[in-house]
Amino acid sequence: MRIVSYAAQTVDSPNPLARFAHRSRIRLALRYTNQLCRDRGTVVDFGAGPGLFISTLKSDRPDINVIGFEPFMKPEYPGLHYVETMASVAPGSVQVFTAFEVCEHLYAHELQVFLADAQRILAPDGALLISVPIMYGLAILPKSLNWMMRARSLSAGYSLKDTASSLLGRPIGRPENPRNTHQGFDFRELRTLLQGGFSIERTLLSPIGAAPWWLNSQVFFICRPQPPLQA
Repeated sequence: MRIVSYAAQTVDSPNPLARFAHRSRIRLALRYTNQLCRDRGTVVDFGAGPGLFISTLKSDRPDINVIGFEPFMKPEYPGLHYVETMASVAPGSVQVFTAFEVCEHLYAHELQVFLADAQRILAPDGALLISVPIMYGLAILPKSLNWMMRARSLSAGYSLKDTASSLLGRPIGRPENPRNTHQGFDFRELRTLLQGGFSIERTLLSPIGAAPWWLNSQVFFICRPQPPLQA
C-alpha cells in the first residue's frame, strides 16, 4: 500500500465526503474543548499526531496550557509541547483530556491504561473529550470507498457478509492488530466501557448532529470522572 500523509487521509483528503467529515470533526473538537476549558486551564491531547488540533487551539486560546502526547508521529507545527510519557502529567492538573480518532486504534490493555490516566490527571471538575469513528450504518459505504481510493484497490477489506452486517449495525469481528484499521470498531462498546468509570455528560454526532447515529460518521463523548466509591 502506498504511503499517504495524515493530512491527505483526513482534512485534505481528495474524497470530498471524507474531507468534509474530518474538517467538521476538527471544528467540533475545537468548539467543545473551548467550551470545557476554563481560563488558564490545561488541555492534554492524547494521540496528538502532527499537531493540527493543538496548534490551532494554542493559536485560538493563548491563555491555556496545551500539551500533546504522540508516540508514533513527530510534531509538524512550531512551538508545540509534547510529553514523552503520560506519567509526566501531574495528577489532577488537567481541565480537558482529549483523544480524537485514537481509541479505535488501541489494544484493549492500552485502552484501560488510557482511561486510568484520564482518571489520574483530570481535575475534579475536568472533562474527558473523545471522538471515534462510527463504522456501522450507512457511513460504512463512503468510508469503504475512501479506503479503496487511498489504497488504489478494488477491495475495502470487508467481505460482503461483513458489509451487510455493518450496514445493519450488527457487530463484526476486529483484526488482532487495530493500529492501521477501523474495521469492526464499535463505538457502542466504548460507550459501555466509559460508563464504568465516567459519567457521560453528552453524546454528540458528526457531521449531521440532528440525524441518528447510523447516518453519521463520528461520535463525540463528553465525560466527567466519577468520584471513587467510599469504603
